[in-house]
Amino acid sequence: MRPFRLTALTAVLLLHAAGAADLLQGGNARVVFVGDSITGLSRNAAAGWAHQMDWALTQTHPGCRPDLVALGGSGQGVRSWLNVEQRSRTAPLFLDIRGIDVQASLARPADVLVIMLGMNDVLAPYVVDEPAALADWTAGYRQLVAALKARIAPGQLALASATPCTEDPHSPKNAMIDRLNEQAAALAKELGATVVPTNQAMWDVLRAGRRRRPDFHVTYDFVHPNEAGHLAIAGAMLRALGDGAAADWLAQARLSPLYEHAPALSCQVEPVDAALGGRRQLYRVRCWLTADPGEPPQRPTLTLAGDGWTITPAALAASDGWFTVYGTPERRVNRLQLEARWGDHTLARALTLPAPWLVTAGLPHLFWKQQAFDPAKARGPIEQAIEAGADFTAAADVSGVKPVWRRWYPSIDYTGLDAPGSVDFAGVSHARNFEGGYGARWIHADRERAVGLDLSSQIFAGTLYLRVWLNGRVVYSGLLSGEPQRRKTIEARLQAGNNALVFALDHIAWQFQCNVDISPLGDDKLDDLRYSVTPP
Repeated sequence: MRPFRLTALTAVLLLHAAGAADLLQGGNARVVFVGDSITGLSRNAAAGWAHQMDWALTQTHPGCRPDLVALGGSGQGVRSWLNVEQRSRTAPLFLDIRGIDVQASLARPADVLVIMLGMNDVLAPYVVDEPAALADWTAGYRQLVAALKARIAPGQLALASATPCTEDPHSPKNAMIDRLNEQAAALAKELGATVVPTNQAMWDVLRAGRRRRPDFHVTYDFVHPNEAGHLAIAGAMLRALGDGAAADWLAQARLSPLYEHAPALSCQVEPVDAALGGRRQLYRVRCWLTADPGEPPQRPTLTLAGDGWTITPAALAASDGWFTVYGTPERRVNRLQLEARWGDHTLARALTLPAPWLVTAGLPHLFWKQQAFDPAKARGPIEQAIEAGADFTAAADVSGVKPVWRRWYPSIDYTGLDAPGSVDFAGVSHARNFEGGYGARWIHADRERAVGLDLSSQIFAGTLYLRVWLNGRVVYSGLLSGEPQRRKTIEARLQAGNNALVFALDHIAWQFQCNVDISPLGDDKLDDLRYSVTPP
């Protein structure tokens, strides 16, 4: 098999480095990186991006001695790093990497200072999407740069863009990341600093990987980079700081093997917005067939099939293209089959379309006292309508806000992945602190039966209070993030006919996701259940 060449990826990244001076001095520069947990992982992860830079530099510049100092602190944002810098003036201070003292690290001059902040400002969030908040964030960033430059007198300053938050480029969180990165780029221009396109590099690697495998990721939790993400960051750092040779070595020796699964068949599913009153749904499915570069597919044909679905065109006479899929996603998991044929070869891949949810968020629920939530104070017109069996989607929230409801499709781009019961509100709103959201489904059962109600969350940071109603009755109300392993299974009962499953999720800060799902008991297969986001 011939090696897979990252032609499109390396071309895009090379554009960012055109004409850049070698700020890394052939691998002998002292570079100080200031950041959050992603910078901490550059050393704490075995394949972290600082390690990757070390390996690439020593491979391309034998005998060099890179001095890459990573000052990464979990949860740090621009304003909190100002506090770190101030405290480190008078006393030793340690962040994520054991034995690395901020005070001592900032006491020596550096050839390059690189700052990469913004993730926690969006994730927590410390910054809301308002002009005054963005201006304050930028002012804090300018102040931090001045303070750090006074300490280490760097020969060059570089500002790296915050990396993606969720793997959906259109998510509200990534829209906010983009705004902060625009502010940072403008500040870099003002200060004559180098811009390091770490955000774009991760998107480039993700897109290249998805063409090979639909479940390819550049993070392991939709915030922190996995090996592919670390390689993307390292490559962007090396190129922006002027060492294209080291970046090329990294791309070919370490990143390229992550894609080498030729031939490969991949796809990406995109739901198209649909009217809330309808049961049917339109999807666009992008498909790619990638064969060995030395053996391109001859006259390939791609087909997509699934019972009960209208799919056009009937076939694609190409290695990539789009199908439209129209139908009713009424099963908990709806299945299709993608197939590619060329010459004597056949490849197949199963696609799953989870049933959607009806959701709303962006609701101010200030009903917390420290880590305790008061569900009685949160009970308003929506809760009253749920319990009365009325149309709760027409009710105002307890806060007085009129909710806007929309469909949510579980997705591999979010916390919880495409598990049918998962809702990640990071895909619904740039959640503020003390925000609440709701999710609903109507489930038709041919007969009455007992079922398991599986409640869980896959967040790594945050406080969540969950309330769940089944047919108007509260079946769970508790601190989901306080349950053992953030999981709880209870027994519930579906009635014959339609069943309304509704949940309310409230959080203080950080991540905002839960799973609410039905599971069988005994030998029951639940194969008669039908799901809908339209009230019966």
